[in-house]
Amino acid sequence: MTDTVLIAYKTYAGSTGEVAEWIASVLREEGIPVEVRPLREVRDVRPYRAVVLGAPMRRFRWEPEVVKFLKKHREALGRIPVAYFTVSLTMQEDTEDRRRLVESWMKPARAIVPPVRVGLFAGRMDYSKLSPIDRFIIRNLMKIPEGDYRDWDAIRAWSRELAGVLKERS
Repeated sequence: MTDTVLIAYKTYAGSTGEVAEWIASVLREEGIPVEVRPLREVRDVRPYRAVVLGAPMRRFRWEPEVVKFLKKHREALGRIPVAYFTVSLTMQEDTEDRRRLVESWMKPARAIVPPVRVGLFAGRMDYSKLSPIDRFIIRNLMKIPEGDYRDWDAIRAWSRELAGVLKERS
């Protein structure tokens, strides 16, 4: 096992990947070696001392690919600290009700591997990065306006808190 923390993420329009890179930069500032990889490229988690998994919320659930990944690597992940973060436009307004709602969508993942920390962050809506059907639904039915709703200060604060937890467990 190395001293490295893996940040693995699933992204559709790039927002979650950018958040993953931001978290990595904060962990590195805290002296923690980090490797950032798209989830589809991760074959084995055993070399890492901790894993941070990030994915967007889509259709009122956390990305199913992450849940499959957790099931596949459950045994190895159960031996190391695991943290989750999600990017969801539901978090545009960071209220207790919205936090409870987004956390409820993560219950299947939490049941497989309980995380040491969970970060809930707003995302970015860029219509040009969506498929035509998603663009139609989001623009016309859900009426979500374009914009970057990410709170980089909140992401930094969560990342620093996570760094403290990881340092305690090393």
